[in-house]
Amino acid sequence: MRQKLRTRNIRNTRIFSSSARRGITVTPLKGVLLTLLCVGIPTVSLGAVCLSLAKNNLKLNEENQELDKIASEVKAEVDSLGEEIEDLREWAGAESESAAQSLSRSNADRVSQEDLPPRGGPALAIDSLELLKSVRQQVPTLDRTLDSQIKPAVEEAIAKEAAYPSGIPVLGKVDISSEYGVRSNPFGGGGYEMHEGIDFVGSVGAEIVATGDGVVTLSGHNGGYGIVVTIDHGNGYESLYAHMSKADVEIGQSIRRGEVIGYIGSTGRSSGPHLHYSLYKDEQPINPRQLLKLAD
Repeated sequence: MRQKLRTRNIRNTRIFSSSARRGITVTPLKGVLLTLLCVGIPTVSLGAVCLSLAKNNLKLNEENQELDKIASEVKAEVDSLGEEIEDLREWAGAESESAAQSLSRSNADRVSQEDLPPRGGPALAIDSLELLKSVRQQVPTLDRTLDSQIKPAVEEAIAKEAAYPSGIPVLGKVDISSEYGVRSNPFGGGGYEMHEGIDFVGSVGAEIVATGDGVVTLSGHNGGYGIVVTIDHGNGYESLYAHMSKADVEIGQSIRRGEVIGYIGSTGRSSGPHLHYSLYKDEQPINPRQLLKLAD
């Protein structure tokens, strides 16, 4: 009997020892899950955290896409500004080498594809922040070019344009009685004479206006021209308005295009009320039609 009990105890001891050797192994992941379960955090909370992170990631992606769009638009606008500055420079006739070099550096990447030589290589995307930094570096160069070179050139060009005697010297309907060139003697008696201007027919007292900005160089009687006004427009141009009934400006007075300078009359060598209008370039008479915008 004692032998049977001893044998049973030995067998139980072996089973227990074997079980102990095959005990449950706890991995790190199982440990985390067991810890969450032990501290009472439900698994639904873990899902909420993951969902929140996914939403934030989506929002960041959308913001990055919007930043990319803004950066591209700003870059395009700055490049367009550079093109407009270049157009103004060319229009104004600014031929400064420094201006050309400055604009070339600031707008080196705005050349159209058809003007570019063959190129290649892998395309590397540029970060939006880097693109904005590039634009930021480009803007001061454009500002300096605009302020120091383009604006003065444009203002000078505008002044020249305003002074260019291309306006019409009479108001209302234009009625021409004599063109520039050789004509027969308007007083009869035969013979021909050189007529250095265009005669505009009008009633006595009708307004005469300057054809461009300038400075009055003569205002008063001048032989066969009667009462005359002459205006120096600069760049070698001078206009003459003759046979006035009255001049309304003084020598040295600054005049704007379209400003009234006198009134139609028939003073001097004249066969009736009209305005004789002459243009001179470098003191030589030219046909006013070369500058005036007159209907044929």
